[in-house]
This record gives sequence, structure tokens and C-alpha cells, in this order.
Amino acid sequence: MIASIINSSLALARRSIVMQIKQHALGYAWTLIIPMLYAGCYIFVKRQLNGEATHTVEGSWDVLRAFAGITLFQCWMHMVQETSEFIRRNRGLLKGMNVGPVPFVLAVAFEGVIALVIRVVLILIAVPVLGLTLPTDISSWLWFFCSLIALLISATMLGLLLAPWAVLYADVRKGLSSISLPMILISPIFYAALEQKSGALFWVNVFNPIASPLAVISRSLHGEASVYMLPMLIAMGVSLLVLCWLIKSLSRQVPILLERMGN
Repeated sequence: MIASIINSSLALARRSIVMQIKQHALGYAWTLIIPMLYAGCYIFVKRQLNGEATHTVEGSWDVLRAFAGITLFQCWMHMVQETSEFIRRNRGLLKGMNVGPVPFVLAVAFEGVIALVIRVVLILIAVPVLGLTLPTDISSWLWFFCSLIALLISATMLGLLLAPWAVLYADVRKGLSSISLPMILISPIFYAALEQKSGALFWVNVFNPIASPLAVISRSLHGEASVYMLPMLIAMGVSLLVLCWLIKSLSRQVPILLERMGN
């Protein structure tokens, strides 16, 4: 049974990737193009405001943080959107398959992992290109990859949480698109995360599902610890528990939702 679910998930993920490549002339090159546009605009504005300050080491870290943040945020948001839409997009297949919604959720997760690996490679390549050095201690790399796992879990959990509502209300899809820019602005992408446990912005970042992982990633690449490590671990544990509950609930909800869609 497990092998059948995994094989079905891989087949669905491969089908989705092939469709994306066929629909877009540049294929997965958009993984690099869009973050580069954001980072390029950020570099231009920062240089105009600060003169030559961006040529310093600290300026290079600012550029890397912006590039990594936008890159990972787009991957995270794409996973949330794809997971929330999997029932509507795979309506026919869900009616024809008897394995339930799990393979479709895993397919989005597998595709998300591939997209995340591409982005991580680009981020690691950008480090020496900007004249910076990668951390040498194992703990920094452990926290780095733990943060990536936290992003995957939170994106899948939020997507599944919204999936039933996305079937019933088109406003969910509209809302996710509208909230992207506010989340980019409030997350520690174009600014360094506050490491002091005071102020409203600190607590906003604690409860922001993407802020803690991004803050930990930024500090890990510096080879330093972050106060957001514990909040990230707590959020990851809670997200994992909610994710398991949502998967069980969806198995009962999907037939009802498909019936509602038919009407």
C-alpha cells in the first residue's frame, strides 16, 4: 500500500513538472529569473541610497539575505497555493483513484522538494559569487537544513488547511495572491531579523510561519545562533501534528467536497 502511494505520488509529481516545462518556454529558469529581478532592484536602490556601502561585506550579506529570502519565499508560497488547489485541479483523478488524497499531497511535496533543492543550490552558489564564505561548523548546516524542512512542513500544513475552503470559495486563491507582497515586506527579507526579544516586530516574526526559518537560515550562513531557533522548532512540531490531523480529516472530507463541486 505504501509503495503504491509513493509510486502514484512520484508519477503525479513528474506529470506536473513536465506540464510546467511544456507550458513555459523557459521552464524552471523562472526559479532564477524572478528572484534575480527582486535582488537586482534591491541592489540598485540600496546602492543609490548608500553609495558604495553595498560593496562592503555587510552589504553583500544584505544582498544574499534578500536573494535567499525572495527565492525561498516564492517556493514556500507556491507550495501553499499548489497544496490548497490540489482538490480542484485533480477533481477527475480523485474520483477515479481509490488511494485517497495522500498521493496528491505527496506529489506536491515531492515537487516542492525539487524546487527547493534548485533554490538552495542557487543560494549556495551566490555566497562565493558575492565574495562571502560558507560556514564550516556542522551545527550551522544542521540548523540551515532544519529551517528548510520547517518551510516544507509549514507550507504543506497551511495548504491543506486551506484546501477545503479553496474548493468552496474562490476568494482563497485571490487572498493568497494578495497576501504575498505584505508577507514579503514584513518578513526578514529586506531587513535583518530583530534578535532582541522585545517589540511588536519580534513577535510578528515569531508567529509569521516563514519569518523564523528565514531568520535562522540567515544567521546560520553567518555561522551564528539565532533567538528564532526555539520558536521555529516549536512551530515545526505543531505544524507536523496539525498536518497529520489534516491528512486524516481530508480522507473523509474529499468525497463530500467532490460532491459539492459536482453540484
